[in-house]
Amino acid sequence: EVYAEDWLDGRLRLVQLRAADARGPCWARYLAQLLWKDEELYLQIDSHMRFVPHWDSEMRRQLEMCMAESSKPVLCAYGRGYQ
Repeated sequence: EVYAEDWLDGRLRLVQLRAADARGPCWARYLAQLLWKDEELYLQIDSHMRFVPHWDSEMRRQLEMCMAESSKPVLCAYGRGYQ
């Protein structure tokens, strides 16, 4: 079974399931994408992500830079290994 919850008046949405019900990372990302509700910005992370100070300001700066080239930019990254 998969459970979806809204927190902070819907500004934070969460999907939970038992490890035995998991079908892999691609399926988990698909479930997370189902939570999108036409917001202007969308951030998808998992438990392995770490953030540097001011990551949000830097992300917005990069997004603005990309918008000079595309009306629908996508920022993506594959983070460093967690040590």
